[in-house]
Amino acid sequence: MSAREAALARRSWSKVTSAAPTREELLPLVAAAGRVADHSSLRPWRLIELRGEDRRRLGAAISAVRGDREPSSKPLRAELLIAVVVSVRPSGKVPAWEQEAVASGVAHLLSLLLDEAGWGVIWRTGEYTRSPEIARLHGLGEGESLLGWLYVGGKPEKDPGRRRPVDAESVLSRLPADPGAVSAGPDDATSRTEGSSLPREALPREAKPRTKAPRTPEELAERSERKRRKKAEKKRRKAVKKAKKAAARMRRLASSSVSDDAID
Repeated sequence: MSAREAALARRSWSKVTSAAPTREELLPLVAAAGRVADHSSLRPWRLIELRGEDRRRLGAAISAVRGDREPSSKPLRAELLIAVVVSVRPSGKVPAWEQEAVASGVAHLLSLLLDEAGWGVIWRTGEYTRSPEIARLHGLGEGESLLGWLYVGGKPEKDPGRRRPVDAESVLSRLPADPGAVSAGPDDATSRTEGSSLPREALPREAKPRTKAPRTPEELAERSERKRRKKAEKKRRKAVKKAKKAAARMRRLASSSVSDDAID
């Protein structure tokens, strides 16, 4: 199977069986995933295996963060969880965001390799991912943060379904044209002004005198009222948006279904 075929065949498996790869099976896949592009070869990442009782400890930590009475059962949805950690290294030329991109690349490539090897994988995150309690559980040090977990298990008989194909034309574009550039080609469709080799758009426009008539007290009052109404409307919309977000968050917290955050 080619890399392109493997990428096209990849799916996120929200439900997996109780099977899981052994550490010996996992090690060569991790070594291959580590070959992602890595500026200055800093290797700003590491992975943590969670198996057996480790998953229950994670469930207890999640419930503590969320204020739940019972331990969360979410980590028990797969026999193997792989925590993805970004470890930012001191560097004068590789910023933290670029190092985090490397760790994300490792996680994605590892999920692709696991999928190709016959395992079901889904990358899960959550609002508790970067909480201090979860960081302590994983033994994160200074400059380290969690990017979520790869839930790994056997692929059930039921296919998770196909994703909508990507319209490559809509996401692959050219650099915008330089408005000051001059094209020397004979087929240049840019309109030019008579007697000039520059496109009309590149020629300086004549400055138009800007005159403002003095405003009457009535006009000033009307303008002030418009500004006040516009400001009030903006404040109202902001409050509505904030209320909707709060309501959505409460619904998420109240729900324990499969719909927790997943990178599909």
